[in-house]
Amino acid sequence: MAITLTVADIKRKAGIDSAVTDYDTAIAALISEMQAPIEYSIADMYLNDTLNAGLQGTLKLGILEIITGEFIEQMRRETGATEQFGVAGVTIGPSGVSGVDLTRQGHARLAPYLKSAMPMDSETHCSSTTADAEPIFSIKEEV
Repeated sequence: MAITLTVADIKRKAGIDSAVTDYDTAIAALISEMQAPIEYSIADMYLNDTLNAGLQGTLKLGILEIITGEFIEQMRRETGATEQFGVAGVTIGPSGVSGVDLTRQGHARLAPYLKSAMPMDSETHCSSTTADAEPIFSIKEEV
């Protein structure tokens, strides 16, 4: 993989204290599971342009947002993660922040660099049936 993501990157983006190690295994598994397919969807010309620090930073941020968003959604699915209780008009519970929004943001950031955004091979070649033929010009014609 051309871009390096760490457990610490995901924890920082998700707002988890770096000293908390409860989620390290789950985060490492998500990185290993999701990063390669996301990178595969990016056009090689962008992924291999390692001299362009801005481009590489943009790609890393997009991948980071997608994986962090998925991690946040996994945390929200844990038992008790979305429970709330209220007393005298004060409600205590999880934040309303959703990983879905972060994932969408990552997908939008990567959209211009995806293979699917590139023109199809059939759209970039000459469609002439005489492509291999020698052009023949008359002596009377100007070229």
